[in-house]
Amino acid sequence: MELRPLDDSHHDLLTSLQQQEDVWEFIGTLPVWAERGGHHVFAIMEGQVSLGFAGLVRSHAAGGDDFELLCAMRSEAQTRGIAKQACQLVLNWAFNTAKLERVIACIDDANQPARAIAGKLGMTELGPQSSNRIVYVKYRDEAQPASSLGIPSPT
Repeated sequence: MELRPLDDSHHDLLTSLQQQEDVWEFIGTLPVWAERGGHHVFAIMEGQVSLGFAGLVRSHAAGGDDFELLCAMRSEAQTRGIAKQACQLVLNWAFNTAKLERVIACIDDANQPARAIAGKLGMTELGPQSSNRIVYVKYRDEAQPASSLGIPSPT
């Protein structure tokens, strides 16, 4: 599994995820391509097959100018641990390459799989964003160096 910058060649991936109700109900509007508006979004690839996307989008959900971690997987790739691995790669990139101080994730109360992944990534609850979403946060000083995890950085 590797991450590649999301570009026009991943249009079919985004279209398939938009049609997959169990994914899009939690994601909402997605910034379309990687570098527009300061977003950093990657396609999750297994060989030449795109399984989903993961990345960082600008967010004011926690009252600041933060980057929010997003991840969405095709149904056939869910429950294989790939989402957690992809999110870890994005966090490594955020802290080691982009030198961000913190990354947040706004997760719907009903999205138990995403909440479990946030916990496994070492993210902690910052507090409620609204009546049905919780903001999780991870700070750079809490992150392990990428080299100690044995996980390469996204290309």
